[in-house]
Amino acid sequence: MKKISGTWFLWTFFWTVLVCNTGVAQEKAEKTQEKEPIDTKTTTRVTLGSSSGTPGTSVVVPIYFTPAEGAQVGQLKVEVNFVSANLKFDKVDRGIAAEMGDVELKNELQTAKNDKGVETSTLQIQAQAPPNKPIPAGLLGYITLKISETGRPANIGMRAAAEGADIASKPLTNIRAFDAQVEVLAPGTQPTVACFFFSH
Repeated sequence: MKKISGTWFLWTFFWTVLVCNTGVAQEKAEKTQEKEPIDTKTTTRVTLGSSSGTPGTSVVVPIYFTPAEGAQVGQLKVEVNFVSANLKFDKVDRGIAAEMGDVELKNELQTAKNDKGVETSTLQIQAQAPPNKPIPAGLLGYITLKISETGRPANIGMRAAAEGADIASKPLTNIRAFDAQVEVLAPGTQPTVACFFFSH
């Protein structure tokens, strides 16, 4: 019984920390990238959450979806570009919004080299809701990435672009994507955890 309770506590703690960190990351990403003000009532938003980790570990970049007021989005295509010399794509998992809305997520990865000869990756994620049902607002999915064992401290930009259509397959005219970054920390250091639940 003690073993089960301990395991339950660890999983609860892990998800609480993840929710706290990703919620703060979403706010920061949207604030820092808003060069011109946007009308949140009329603009559909896809936001990547920033993350951090040390060499040899995996990091999770959350994908948040916020439809415009009254919008019924049936499909989304999110493209994420990043320098992948020391950061490799692992997988995409559905978030709670996709699971609750029975949204199907598919992904495709392409790698290339930029003009400096550095490897880059382009990850395309497609989200498809069931017929005549919209994609729910919230945590759409998670991108899991692996930091190379030899990765040096750096900030790796995750550049996002998005397009989509409503449940009648009419293209969205007002959609914005917000970038994020993965911070590679020095070996032996850990990211600072700050959360409302633990600070109040």
